[in-house]
Amino acid sequence: MSTIKKKIGIIIYARTSSQRLPNKVLLNIEKNKTLLDLVYKRVKRGSYNLPIIINTSLSYKDDKIVSYCKKNNLKYFRGSLKNVFQRTIKCCDYFQIDAFVRVCCDRPFFDFQLMKKMIKEHKSDITTNQLPKLAPKGLACEIANIDIFKKLNQSKLSKFEKEHIFDYFYKNKKNFQINSKYCFFSNKFNTNDFSIDTKKQFIKIKNLLKNQVINSTDTTRNILKKVNRFY
Repeated sequence: MSTIKKKIGIIIYARTSSQRLPNKVLLNIEKNKTLLDLVYKRVKRGSYNLPIIINTSLSYKDDKIVSYCKKNNLKYFRGSLKNVFQRTIKCCDYFQIDAFVRVCCDRPFFDFQLMKKMIKEHKSDITTNQLPKLAPKGLACEIANIDIFKKLNQSKLSKFEKEHIFDYFYKNKKNFQINSKYCFFSNKFNTNDFSIDTKKQFIKIKNLLKNQVINSTDTTRNILKKVNRFY
């Protein structure tokens, strides 16, 4: 890998076409904050002022996300709805970034402190807390150099791998430099889910915020101490 300092960007993946909870990223979850607001502000706290890009699709359904980005002066990129792998490459090319942090917009407890540490220490092809996958769903944090994406023949990728863009690299981990020292969870946490996929999950987290059981600006470590008993 080149020793030249890489330009890193943070990509937040957001779309409105979720099957189980459509438009979830634009639903109000805390006072006047949408889920996208909440995730963006958490990411910004650990961003080192790196560019933060909302990555969405060309589907007309995601015009609402683009309008939201324009209204709030947020950087955004649009690409293929189904081929997220290709969309990621084009996004990085457009913003001229060499490596990116992957953040999904269904992660209201995203660990900005861990992200900050991983950005500072990123020197491999991939820096991740997902190998092995012991972190609960919703607490993934991954950084990758875009050149490993560009060098890959996309015709080899399955439909699943084009959507879950790190899956191929994890399956073929021997071929890549992967720093995976950041998973601090044990097996007992595997069944927990701190993402938002359903209306039930959305309401549960919204109520925790409304009743001030948790604070959306708090660290992930402190939030988990408070909410773990609710899951």
